[in-house]
Amino acid sequence: MPYFSDLLAATWLLSVGDSFELVSPAGAVAPSPPAGPAPSDVTEVAAIAAGGSGAAGALNRNRNRNRNRNRNRNRVLGGSRTGQGGGFGGAQILAPWRELEMLHRLAPAWIDLPLALPPAPSGLMAETLDLLARRALLDTLAEAARRDEILGQVDLELSGYLRPLGIESDDAMPETTALMLTVVWLAETVGLRYKARYDAPRPSEVNPQLKPFVAVPGHASYPSNHSFQSYSIAFVMARVIPEHPGISALFHSARRIAENREWAGVHYPSDSRAGHDLARMMVPVYEIVLEEQMLRARAEWL
Repeated sequence: MPYFSDLLAATWLLSVGDSFELVSPAGAVAPSPPAGPAPSDVTEVAAIAAGGSGAAGALNRNRNRNRNRNRNRNRVLGGSRTGQGGGFGGAQILAPWRELEMLHRLAPAWIDLPLALPPAPSGLMAETLDLLARRALLDTLAEAARRDEILGQVDLELSGYLRPLGIESDDAMPETTALMLTVVWLAETVGLRYKARYDAPRPSEVNPQLKPFVAVPGHASYPSNHSFQSYSIAFVMARVIPEHPGISALFHSARRIAENREWAGVHYPSDSRAGHDLARMMVPVYEIVLEEQMLRARAEWL
């Protein structure tokens, strides 16, 4: 029997979740993949992602044992910007690496969703004409409140998602807040992948007469991640608390947040529609990746 040191000398010992996996160095013959057809839908992909043999299987077997120990890993950190608790502003979580890992394991279920193509260049130019009119209105006294909203929504700000549900501070419902923040992480990851695929130019690139109200992000326009993240939160919460009377208001708020980016001149209406559609198509994936968090959030409302 070889010494453990000899085994390590011929392999890499990699951490995989709460277990380890021995990986042969480059040039070694990799083990054959399991026989059988490729997964055809999100359920089959999820079964493969959660199960398997080796370290991945050990991770799955240890999941129940480690569940309670890891319950706090996505707890909301901070509170309001004042540090006094209450209010909105400073809520954040540590990177939800387990959920992100599961999301990437489920990539075959979401990497090629039937999202409509962005409009042709002539269509994008036509959309900018409406954006020019709205941009001019934005500078008027009547739209002062919208200007404040736009500036507050440049970065993640949860009041637009919590208040429709009757929550008046980041720390009032910590599991619900943590779930929303985790959804934002996942949607950011998926959204950037689709942005890179379509590589649509920003409105001000298509029509230089348009002067955006806020800084233009450095990535592509389609789909809108503000829209995608906002509607993702709304769709997930509609699964968590479908009976809540504030769910319709949450969807209205998601639409308002998406439209504000159009008023600011950084997104087309077609970007916002695509964000909504992508969020709706991602729901089956979210329900798998976020099962535990959704159940914990649900328990807060019972």
